[in-house]
Amino acid sequence: MKKEKIGFIGYGHMGGALLRSLLAAGAFPASRVVVSTRTAEKLKDLKRSYPGIEVAENNRAAAEKSALLFLCVGTSQVQPALAEIRDVLDEWTHLVSISGGVEMACVERLAGGPFTKIMPTLIAEAGEGVALVCHNAKVPPAQKTELERMLKSVGEVRVIAESQFEAGAELTSCFPGLLASICDQFARVGANRGGFTRAEAADLVLHTMRGTAELLKRNREDFQSLMRRVATPGGSTEAGINVLERDLPEVFDRVFAASLERHEARKQSTRKQFLAD
Repeated sequence: MKKEKIGFIGYGHMGGALLRSLLAAGAFPASRVVVSTRTAEKLKDLKRSYPGIEVAENNRAAAEKSALLFLCVGTSQVQPALAEIRDVLDEWTHLVSISGGVEMACVERLAGGPFTKIMPTLIAEAGEGVALVCHNAKVPPAQKTELERMLKSVGEVRVIAESQFEAGAELTSCFPGLLASICDQFARVGANRGGFTRAEAADLVLHTMRGTAELLKRNREDFQSLMRRVATPGGSTEAGINVLERDLPEVFDRVFAASLERHEARKQSTRKQFLAD
């Protein structure tokens, strides 16, 4: 049987966001998609929006039909999923994992064909953000081009070394959550200082954050340039920036250290899981 489908195994937060954004952008028709998930109830809204999608009865059924197969399961579930489907993968099946905690060498122990590791982002649903990509040596140029074309329909694509994935994830996939936390804390203080409600302060920050990003993008301006334009010498913005530049580097260094430590612990745990296979 000729494999022509684009398969998705798993439909969690990140996998679901990736599939929905690709469909909305027209990266491929819904009729090419086959999805397998442990909780079929999750797919009701997706099927309502895209009736042409095929829902497979299990992971093997999805893998058997897929020329391009996205593994969108949690880190600890990658090895069991691969063990389940490994004998229906052929040498041309392009396997793609969105799990940053699984090393390429581990996947290659069970699946020896073309493999790409990607790190998508939730903001792909807004047609924004950067997807990080790393291909193994067995991915032919045509498959690289096709996958990257799909991902470019919902944002930017950066091909990087696997060694850069953890720090890259902080700058892309994790950053929306980190940025939301920073903005939430900033809005809380502003509400307390200015007599605003939390909702009012959050709305002011949200509009300003969105406008700032658009201004930077439209003017092709870097952060330092915008800071200089806003912060007049001796003004209030300059005073605030001085505090941030004094205190934030240490805070962000600790943020990266905590996250990278978690990444490393997860990789070691996953490595043991694959080596036990």
